[in-house]
Amino acid sequence: MIIHFKIKNYRSFKDSVVFTMEAESSSKAKPQNLFEFSLSTNNQTRLLKAALIYGANASGKSNLIRALFTFINTILNKPKVTDPIRLYEPFAFDLKNSNNAIEIELVFAVGEGLTYEYKVALTQTEVISEVLSRYPLGKNSNVFTRKIDDASESNIHLGILADKYGNKEIKVFKNQFILSKFGDDEPIEELTNIFLSFKTWEVINASNENHRTGVDREINERVLSDPAFHKKLSSLVKFADTKLLGFTVFRNPKEEKQLSARMTKQHHIIGHHRLYDDSIFINEEGYLPFHEESFGTQVIYTLGGRILSLLETGGVLIIDEFNSNLHPFITRLFLLMFLSPRLNPKNAQMIITSHDVTLLDSSLIRRDQVWIAEKNDQGVSELFSLQDFDGVREDTAFDKWYLAGKFGGLPSIKSVETIFDD
Repeated sequence: MIIHFKIKNYRSFKDSVVFTMEAESSSKAKPQNLFEFSLSTNNQTRLLKAALIYGANASGKSNLIRALFTFINTILNKPKVTDPIRLYEPFAFDLKNSNNAIEIELVFAVGEGLTYEYKVALTQTEVISEVLSRYPLGKNSNVFTRKIDDASESNIHLGILADKYGNKEIKVFKNQFILSKFGDDEPIEELTNIFLSFKTWEVINASNENHRTGVDREINERVLSDPAFHKKLSSLVKFADTKLLGFTVFRNPKEEKQLSARMTKQHHIIGHHRLYDDSIFINEEGYLPFHEESFGTQVIYTLGGRILSLLETGGVLIIDEFNSNLHPFITRLFLLMFLSPRLNPKNAQMIITSHDVTLLDSSLIRRDQVWIAEKNDQGVSELFSLQDFDGVREDTAFDKWYLAGKFGGLPSIKSVETIFDD
């Protein structure tokens, strides 16, 4: 689970910004939106189950999601030794800053009472700093540190493990993370568990059809292999008032006989509908290729399937453009699933970016669950929570205050009559 995420000099975030899922300590509002987590034997904190990020177009909110996505992807998929580090996208509009390193700090938890702080700094060609620390008993203890020989031009760096692991030295290419080594090359149980935990973090761009295709494949396979999951997802799709009776997934087009359908190259899906004869229901089903269903229905299938899986196992779901092609009632439904103690017993977390102002409902969410991204005239993005504003109470009309511009994060639009003025 995620506790804090800090970035500096990444895309529009020139200066250091911190995003946190740690709940405001003084607020007792909506306890169902939180869960208790043991940072150590005698130290507990409260973490949020969901957080919402708002802001105008190009305010930087998607850059925060992109940083998390690319960071996790770089951990799980090591770049080739000759490849640049894709994560390196420094702030571009300050000449003195354009060659500076990117800095990232992630505080996260694996299991109960094991909290880790992972700090990295990198350029386009090499990781120049990398430290992993843990806090199992309320005190910082090093797990590994990256060592660079400044006098050497080698492509190899060293990872020095802590005393617990006998100060073992691990060789790593300069453009790869030490943590990535524990996915395959170095089977040390604790560190391998950390590596594998990032596979439970899912980042989805809801408006990107290609991005959703990979998620669709996983869901289709799960539907084919798990009848109980198929039933749950079918119930969710029907509950969302899509007018579908259900759906069928085929692995091979030949299985469909005369039913033509398409979803991915590996799978084919048909939607089941009520069939009528001159407006009279005849107790039979009609079929429609899933790609001919509404785009919103397809998004409900994709996000709904991924949400159901994550609620079963726990983890982190991060969705950019959460409101894309979804009615506000559906986005609210998905959010409520994460906030429900019964539906979310593993305390899975959801982080979204959205323009759906209907979710800014003080009867639904707390002020520390809402974040605002805003970009200044120099192109620099800032990030802040509603709890940073004076006078904002838990019963404040968040939506009205936001639309009135009291939190910022809105596009600055002048009179339309001046649109083509010099």
